Amino acid sequence: VAFLDLELASGLTLGPTHRSYWVVEGRFAAGAYPSQSRPLEPGQIPDVTAALLDAGITCFVNLTEDHPGGGDSHLTRYQDHVTDSAVVLAHPIVDVDIPTVDEMIATLDAIDDHLRGGGNVYAHCWGGKGRTGTVVGCWLIRHGYVPPDDPEGGAVVLDGLRGGDSGAGHQPSPDTPDQEGFIGDWEPGM
Repeated sequence: VAFLDLELASGLTLGPTHRSYWVVEGRFAAGAYPSQSRPLEPGQIPDVTAALLDAGITCFVNLTEDHPGGGDSHLTRYQDHVTDSAVVLAHPIVDVDIPTVDEMIATLDAIDDHLRGGGNVYAHCWGGKGRTGTVVGCWLIRHGYVPPDDPEGGAVVLDGLRGGDSGAGHQPSPDTPDQEGFIGDWEPGM
């Protein structure tokens, strides 16, 4: 039985933004950083952030190091634009790297807790492929959406879902062999 009886989205279902895809349509999306590089007027919400809020996202799982001094600190932060509508949970992973097993479990637990509570999740890194793909691949395996005897199945299912990312769905995810190996070593229930 699927987690909370949630069905995976079709890879043909476009994500809530140009650079995102649905893992579970209407409940769990994943993709690129939800902001923009162009300057904003005071009080203006980035278009991408607004589109995610309009799609019902109530929790952003931020996998970047966008905090001051972090490896992704060049990004235009969006957190202040969602405080009235959503929570932002920081689960930073160094770009093109992998988390520890305990860090991944904490990230997956945060996603699951929010989904169990009726919320809708958007997990993201910068480009929406490496760190995000690693998290989504492990989430798929954790909940049995991929057969446990198919170590490459997480990447195959992930590639199918990413068809909904009209901007980068054709690019491989995750980005590195270490990230692929991390997914391949993940076990159901972890």
